[in-house]
Amino acid sequence: MIWLRLTSALALALLLLSDASLRAQSGISAALSGVVTDTTGAALPGAKLTLTFVRSGAERKQLAGPDGGFAFIQLTTGDYRLGVEAVGFGSAQQAVSYQGAPIHLMVPLGAAASTEVTVSATDIVEEPTAPAHVLITPEEIDRMPSQSVSAPFSSLITMTTPGVSADSNGSFHPLGDHAEASFFVDGQPITDQQSRTFSTQVSLNTLQSVDVREGAPGADVGDKTSMIIAAQTRSGLDQRRPSGTLQFGRGSFSTTNAGASLGFGTERFGSFTAADAVNSARFLDTPEAVNLHANGNAENAFQRFDYRLTDKTILQLSTSLSHSWFQTPNTFDQQTLRQNQRQTIVSFNAAPQLIHTFNDHAFHRINFWVRQDKVRYRPSGDIFSDSPAYLAQARRLTNAGTRTEFTYTHGRHNLVAGGEYKHTFLTEQFATGLTDATYNSPCLGPDGAPSSNTTVRDPSLCASAGLTANADYLPGLLPLDLTRGGSVYSFRGRTDIKQLALFGQDFIRMGQLQLKLGLRYDKYNGMVSTNGVQPRLGMTYGVLRIRTTFRGDYSRVFLTPYNENLIVASSDGPGSPSASLRASGSHVLSTATRNQFNIGFTTDLKRVSFSAEYLWKFTYGAYDFDVLLNSPLTFPTQFAKSKIDGGLVRVSLHPYRGFAGFVTVSHTRSRLFGPQLGGVSFSAPYSNVVRPDHDEGLAMNLNARYQFGRRGPWINASYRYDGGLVSVATPDIPTVLKLSGDEQQQMGLHCGDVFATVSMPIRSCDGATRATRIRIPAPGTYDADRNPSRVAVRNTVDLSIGKDDLISHEKQSLGIRLDIVNLNNTSALYNYLSTFSGTHFLTPRATTVALRYTF
Repeated sequence: MIWLRLTSALALALLLLSDASLRAQSGISAALSGVVTDTTGAALPGAKLTLTFVRSGAERKQLAGPDGGFAFIQLTTGDYRLGVEAVGFGSAQQAVSYQGAPIHLMVPLGAAASTEVTVSATDIVEEPTAPAHVLITPEEIDRMPSQSVSAPFSSLITMTTPGVSADSNGSFHPLGDHAEASFFVDGQPITDQQSRTFSTQVSLNTLQSVDVREGAPGADVGDKTSMIIAAQTRSGLDQRRPSGTLQFGRGSFSTTNAGASLGFGTERFGSFTAADAVNSARFLDTPEAVNLHANGNAENAFQRFDYRLTDKTILQLSTSLSHSWFQTPNTFDQQTLRQNQRQTIVSFNAAPQLIHTFNDHAFHRINFWVRQDKVRYRPSGDIFSDSPAYLAQARRLTNAGTRTEFTYTHGRHNLVAGGEYKHTFLTEQFATGLTDATYNSPCLGPDGAPSSNTTVRDPSLCASAGLTANADYLPGLLPLDLTRGGSVYSFRGRTDIKQLALFGQDFIRMGQLQLKLGLRYDKYNGMVSTNGVQPRLGMTYGVLRIRTTFRGDYSRVFLTPYNENLIVASSDGPGSPSASLRASGSHVLSTATRNQFNIGFTTDLKRVSFSAEYLWKFTYGAYDFDVLLNSPLTFPTQFAKSKIDGGLVRVSLHPYRGFAGFVTVSHTRSRLFGPQLGGVSFSAPYSNVVRPDHDEGLAMNLNARYQFGRRGPWINASYRYDGGLVSVATPDIPTVLKLSGDEQQQMGLHCGDVFATVSMPIRSCDGATRATRIRIPAPGTYDADRNPSRVAVRNTVDLSIGKDDLISHEKQSLGIRLDIVNLNNTSALYNYLSTFSGTHFLTPRATTVALRYTF
């Protein structure tokens, strides 16, 4: 009997290592699935399975299918016990730790014997069909300190995923592209930008797992495919006893945050509610090393209901409502003028979902949703308090749609097929005008800087005033120059965009070789009407002896323009905004196409896993973002093409005796080629190749975590290295010497030992001219492609320490944690005079203490 138990347990462990799979590829997959067999491998149909949620004791039961298969969907993260028994055979008891990654098991039953094996997510070997991806666990979601007060979701992705370049205010650039990421929240696609100034992100308080796919895009995704972020929200299913949290934190910059969550339910019904709020004197990243006019707050509420209509059908409804109010941080010059620009964002989302399980091989999901972001940008009370431009804006983006997806897995085939329809309604209003006499001055003063003389309105008259003509002067902006008799320009526009997509994909297993055959069709009807057919092909080969999978993919991708401020960016012709703004060129933004190639491998050992990927992206009609009149009004632009390549490496240490962690290293090279094909341009036609300001040569994350005992204190330490984004505005020393004193001191400009100040700019230097926060190429060596100017390298360390049950009684506990962001207090920039976002400093050292009551 003992020999039979040991043999069965060994066989089960070997089968788990050789046949388990993390089905991170396209389509729906069961949270826990598998096959019940006898010791010879023959299927045992009709075997009884009982899955028990350890925390509540809730049970789910089902019978194995004709081929011995079983599948449990919509599980809550945590510990489970799976019991299996069949007439004439023994029973098996398995402890399963579900952390958000689908688990597939082979369960052999011996003759009249019982076995018990513990299975966790770290025992699961990746299926060769899985693309390069990062599974962010509930522990990492909860314990990673956030470098952004207002956008912790973006910070979490930046600090855990290779190939992500950090930007200010919750923006990040994935794999060399500008913010080209898609969020899938419980199957609902969100392809619009999710940085703090555009929208309100999903609260971490609502998430149970996040899977970041950065390999070759499957046929099921389109629009924005550089990075796919699939998030699963928390559920109240199986929680017979209500459970939840109350938390409160207080930190640097008068930051206060509070949150609460409550989940409860049965095997049939579940309810999960979460709410949180934050208020801070440094809500957004600031353009100065100190905080000036940077207060803000945000509130989020989330509700999810689950109802199991039958054992095979689940209905889910998720709703959310968010509000934020924040000031636009000032520079010293703007603070002197008493600039008081503010912004509000109100967002809501309602998303019903129906999931039906036909059997353990076939699933169907259909999503419906309506989502809206309403943005209002308010100027100062005095129009000339706003510098360098007056701006008022109201923008609304409403997106409604449906998505259906069918997944079928059987034998050598893993098939996904479906369709998606989206309808986006856009409304844009803005008013603007120049208020800084030096921003577009026709003349230069004796020191070479733009003159504030407003009486001269033509470069040909500068000499008579003792000034020099400004070669960079744009005469088309004179009607908008309020300091020289111009007037405010107002715009109002409305449009809607319809998008249809059909897709199908099959993974075909042929021994250790697997083929991916995918095809996607997109039809776009917006400012232009186009369509595209996109093959998505790939091949993987697994070498079981070394537990390694090699992969290679080709993807044809149909890209669509960014929706934010798309109407004004696509203005063209007489009477259009571009004509009224006297732009030198303007074009309607069209769709783009991309050819993408990926190669990589994954090695998954018992304690450590390795993943590496290299990619090449060739885009025709590449998108970027630009700023109107150096104001907070940003709009998409389009260029002839772009070439992006990069390498990604991630090494993960699976939890072992309290230790866990990971290392990521990435390199991305992004190049834009002119001419400009879409958007509004106020300068000469763009024709050269340059590195845009989302190109970063090297970035690295190092994370180490340790848990003292099962219930002891824990520590989480993170190190981040950023090689620096491109600084387009500082190509050489002569250009830098023309900047204002405020702009020079922001970059840390100095001539020898003399540093620029707000009131004392540096206009000439006989010695070495350097900047502490910008790497300016040596004289005569600047090249927009090969040797651009960059933000200086920065190194930051974050630390989080806590104890979850400082005081505990039965099912209740009180925990405490300390978060320190930028422990080494590095004074550095995210970006500098960026064409997208201006200048922003990294958060100085910030400390937060939080208490959490759990019940």
